[in-house]
Amino acid sequence: MNIKIENWKLLVLSAFYFIFAFVSYQVQASEFLSFFKVAGIAVAVVGVMQILIYLLKKDYMKPQDFTFSFGLLLVFGGLVVCFKADYIVDYYRPVIGVLVVLDSILRLQYSMNLLRVKDKQWLTHLCLSLIPAVLGIVLVLFDLGSLLENYFSFLLILDGIANIYTVIYYKRFVKKAEKIALDEAKDVEIVIREQE
Repeated sequence: MNIKIENWKLLVLSAFYFIFAFVSYQVQASEFLSFFKVAGIAVAVVGVMQILIYLLKKDYMKPQDFTFSFGLLLVFGGLVVCFKADYIVDYYRPVIGVLVVLDSILRLQYSMNLLRVKDKQWLTHLCLSLIPAVLGIVLVLFDLGSLLENYFSFLLILDGIANIYTVIYYKRFVKKAEKIALDEAKDVEIVIREQE
């Protein structure tokens, strides 16, 4: 996992959530048409950039590298959003609810990574993944009536905060792990030299 690229994606998504949580209060749904067309084009461009990054980088022999496929999915998703913006405008809350669920499920990987290395904060990250996922599923499957607008905004803000917290914590965790690994490598080198 390229931590810098993943951090960038989560932060952009969080910014989108925060902006959309507040804008949805002020703007009528019918006025979102242009916004979604522009958003679709932006997503497709990001997908094209990911494909180019994959094709241009030298270290391509990684069995778990899905940059090319993920780039194609972004291009496809962006084109769907762009050309079906009218449909998305009519159903933008459940559509974004699905996005929140997918984002939360993908973020679940961070908590599993922390669990595997026995980090104490794995449970916090698990909750920050599962709670927005469950709330997103409720948004998609149930009619919330008069609660819908407040619920929708709360969900976006919660998931945005979860993304930012994950980025900050995981970045510190990776730095700490790298420092420990470097210190252990130095200790091994000292022991080897003493044995010589």
